[in-house]
Amino acid sequence: MSALEAWTVTALGMAVVYIGLVACIGFIQLFGVLARRVAWGEEGHAHGGAPAPVPPAAEALALPTAEPVPGPVLAVIAAVLEVEHALYMNRPGSRVTIRRPTS
Repeated sequence: MSALEAWTVTALGMAVVYIGLVACIGFIQLFGVLARRVAWGEEGHAHGGAPAPVPPAAEALALPTAEPVPGPVLAVIAAVLEVEHALYMNRPGSRVTIRRPTS
């Protein structure tokens, strides 16, 4: 292989890579435009649609009136959270949700 052929192969390879990168940028921009134009339903979408309505200040500050959680229950919850953290610390995106039962 001569030096001219080697430089031709190098230039063609670099051109293909950069054309592919430019095409990827174009597709990402196109998908962004399409995502803003799509109606995503009531849940909404982070990039489009009307913003969520803001509740009035009095309702936003009103906390639900409930009795405090007893100390032994808090201790059990803390122990469970420590065990979960120790066992599943390396799992990305994992979370624990604790909900109060509605009565």
